[in-house]
Amino acid sequence: MRPLALCLLALPLFSQAMDEAAFRGDARRVAGACADRARLLRPKDAKMLAEYGRAFLAAGERAKAEECFQAARIDKPKDADVHRLIAVAWLRAGQRGEALKAIADMQVADAKDKNAFTRAAVNLQDFGQAKDADALMERAWILDPSDWQNCVAFGRSCLRKARREAAAKWFARASQAKPQEERMWNAIALAYADHGAEPV
Repeated sequence: MRPLALCLLALPLFSQAMDEAAFRGDARRVAGACADRARLLRPKDAKMLAEYGRAFLAAGERAKAEECFQAARIDKPKDADVHRLIAVAWLRAGQRGEALKAIADMQVADAKDKNAFTRAAVNLQDFGQAKDADALMERAWILDPSDWQNCVAFGRSCLRKARREAAAKWFARASQAKPQEERMWNAIALAYADHGAEPV
């Protein structure tokens, strides 16, 4: 009861704006302070909780991050994207083992969410985990070989990491899935033109 009363008393303080000086401070402290404010203002959204956790990890506050991750998992246990966001937080913090555990949880939470699997594969690729990324993308592709968008997204991430052989494989799969799709050909053209950078 007492912690709840303290939170209620602190709520008006946390809903106030911060001045410029606060944002010029140490980036880790700013991340933690902003995550604290966000968590107090809207603590029930699972994806937001996962993102607060990411900010807490960046701020060096692992215990708070894990609290947020656990709350997110409890709120939406079957939402694969929530688990993916948790994995991204661990990847950004350089915690590969924790990230892979979150990705394993994601696959259990919704074994058929090909889009979440693809996004997680792209995330793994972007953080230099090519082998794990390839394995997860294969799983996403098996779920729906006709999804050219996911093939292009992963191929694009391969180009970003100068993995041209892997990119060629995924672009070929995209072209085989929908050879008459103008948007697919344009997406591949832009992927090469942009050297794999995310589309604008």
